[in-house]
Amino acid sequence: MKKTNITALILLFMLVMSFMLPASQASAAPTLEVQAKAGMVGKAKYESVVPLQVTVKNNGADFSGDMAINALSSYEAASALVLPLDIAAGEEKTFELYLDGLADYSYSDADLFAFYEGSIEKGKKVAYKGTKRLQANFLDPSATFIYTLTDKSDRLSAYLRLSQFISSSDVEIFNLNQIKEFTLPEDAQGYAMANIIAVDEISIADLSQNQQEALLKWVQDGGTLLLGASDQVDTTAGIFKDYLPLTLSQQMKTVSAASLTKLSGGGIFSKDISVYASTDNEGSVAVLKENDTTLAAKKKLGSGEIVQTTFSLGDQPLASMDGYAALTAKMFNIQSLSQQGMRQGQSTMDQISYELRTVNELFPSFEVSVSYMLIVIILYILIIGPILYFVLKKMDKREHAWWLIPAISIALSIALFIFGAKDRIVQPQVQQSAFYKVNEDSSVNGYYVESLLTNRSGDFVVEADKDTTALALRGNNNFTGTMGDLHETSYIKEHANGSTLTLRNLSYWSVQSFAGKTTAKNIGKMDVDITLKNEKLSGTIKNNFPFTLKDVTLISGIKEVKLGDIEPNGTLKVDKELKSTVLQKPSSFNSYNYNYPAKKEDVDPLRIERMKSLALPLVESDKQPVVTAWAEQAIVGVELETSVKMSPISYFIQPFEGKVELSGPFTMKRTNFTYTVKPQSANAYFDKIDEQLNNWYLSDGLYEVTMAMPDNFMASVQSLNELVISNKDVKRMQLAIWNNETSIFEPLVDTKQVFSENIAQYLNGNGELRVQIKFGPDQTGEQTRLPEIELKGVAKE
Repeated sequence: MKKTNITALILLFMLVMSFMLPASQASAAPTLEVQAKAGMVGKAKYESVVPLQVTVKNNGADFSGDMAINALSSYEAASALVLPLDIAAGEEKTFELYLDGLADYSYSDADLFAFYEGSIEKGKKVAYKGTKRLQANFLDPSATFIYTLTDKSDRLSAYLRLSQFISSSDVEIFNLNQIKEFTLPEDAQGYAMANIIAVDEISIADLSQNQQEALLKWVQDGGTLLLGASDQVDTTAGIFKDYLPLTLSQQMKTVSAASLTKLSGGGIFSKDISVYASTDNEGSVAVLKENDTTLAAKKKLGSGEIVQTTFSLGDQPLASMDGYAALTAKMFNIQSLSQQGMRQGQSTMDQISYELRTVNELFPSFEVSVSYMLIVIILYILIIGPILYFVLKKMDKREHAWWLIPAISIALSIALFIFGAKDRIVQPQVQQSAFYKVNEDSSVNGYYVESLLTNRSGDFVVEADKDTTALALRGNNNFTGTMGDLHETSYIKEHANGSTLTLRNLSYWSVQSFAGKTTAKNIGKMDVDITLKNEKLSGTIKNNFPFTLKDVTLISGIKEVKLGDIEPNGTLKVDKELKSTVLQKPSSFNSYNYNYPAKKEDVDPLRIERMKSLALPLVESDKQPVVTAWAEQAIVGVELETSVKMSPISYFIQPFEGKVELSGPFTMKRTNFTYTVKPQSANAYFDKIDEQLNNWYLSDGLYEVTMAMPDNFMASVQSLNELVISNKDVKRMQLAIWNNETSIFEPLVDTKQVFSENIAQYLNGNGELRVQIKFGPDQTGEQTRLPEIELKGVAKE
């Protein structure tokens, strides 16, 4: 009886433990809760690097493993970001991360985060609670983000009014010093969304060395830093001390309210202001200048620039006057800055995928020679047929034909396979297409796409340096439907010297592409010394790159002049005709070649042509003629862990200051002017269809068109004899021209308005004319043409 009771108690105990054991094990598992916020104060910009704040709380057992962030950079470019995570039971950790971009989640059904105990490669996936999708106020890429470093945000309240000078776009001001619990970044990516950073009465020298270097790299990568005047600006500029455009003295000068109105293009100023007297430093260019008094100047630094003023940004009375916003908009050409945002950033990655990737993925080994195949077939028939029969008959061994024919067929097939596929078997093949803007300091920056033809299946790992990003481009089979967990396709792990991109589960003999942004310092540049005189180019171009530059070409407006090749450290003498009066920035027009290469010899020329169309927007803000060239040289800081057969092409585009020597009478036509359109009414919208043909779309509304001559052109002019403005759409368009002397718009009543006296009153100090357009009513919705302009004069001898 006792034995029976003991047995029953043991069974009961085991039964209870069987129920308790799973619960005990469950309680020992990690229980992760995640909260994530994107952007700056909840605001972010599409197609830009976006800051992401992640807080992870562990309510269960200790966790040690990887955290994957399945953030889509764009529809075309996407790789998960993977970080190691060690978090003890009850612990909470907060991370500040930077994503290469954020896109719409409507085509993804995956959670934002994924956690793996151990590692993402071999670990067990752990469920989590909390943020599954990012919530933020995402703005258009054309939005202008201005960061300020100031102790009193109301000093720069005029910057909030800049939105009235930008069409269909937002201007967002972020006063970094006033954002709660915000620390200035020690990584340049922390400033990536900013178009302008304004420093007002703050000493950059007081920032940490890492913070200053992050700010410097942001400028070098294309940012615009605005420094206001102060008594000790040379000291407070910190790391930027040697890059300042101006040297300020202690002497003060007065700039009248009337002069401010003229400089701002009609802004209202009620009082005069005082500015510091200054001298230009080497490489500086005046942005705002009244006679011999400079109000603002800029200087290039890498792909970006420093703008320095001779007045304090937030001092009275300037800060409170209505015209201050107009003066600032003029100083930055704020409309152009916004339009650049629409054409750059992550959208370039999509363009690379659509336009360049398709050609870059065409490997020479894909080509099958029809004539080669015919020869092989004929030889095979001859060997299997008459030749084999003749040999066997001669040897009296015809009975062996039954096994010799299949054996010879198999051997020949193997030989043909090895011969035709030898390039694919030995090692992976890589084609790299990269296009760069060349900067004055011998640095380059741009984008690239690299296509990998595998020689095996499995994972492939790409190493990228700290100045290069790498994102996988989505396969062509992903254009429809939703996509799953991004990290199952590709992921990025960051480390001290850069990052690694893992391309997962690639198939045998498949093609996978990845792309990104890249910069490199001290690579080289071209020394361009070219003069245009009497429609003839003369001068020299020296190649300071350590490799040969091929097909060096000068582009001015819509004209291209091929100049030849230049060896390393070689100099090319230029002596070519150019049917033009001036040297100017390249015109933006659709030069895209939609033809598909018919043979492998056509692939590389098409790669170069498409890189050219993608590179032109990189130099649009420079407003200068350019010299282009290409080289069979890999510069991008990426490398596969395995050895590869590389086929690189690097395309370079470099702005230069062309010299123009005018003599005698000259005629300037529309194509010699740069048109900038600025809507003046709330619902006005425009779109440039074809700059070369002057085709535009305008909605009903009021617009102002600035027609600018090339920089410093007016310095060569002795007299202006005739100005002609033609209205090509009189039924829908009414015109008026700004008179700088009377400060009013004068109506243009004739279809072809001709001015022959006092023409200078319509030109400002920068060689610009301003024409107001009242467009509509329009019932057709058809394209229009902006006013044509022709200017005749005589040059100085």
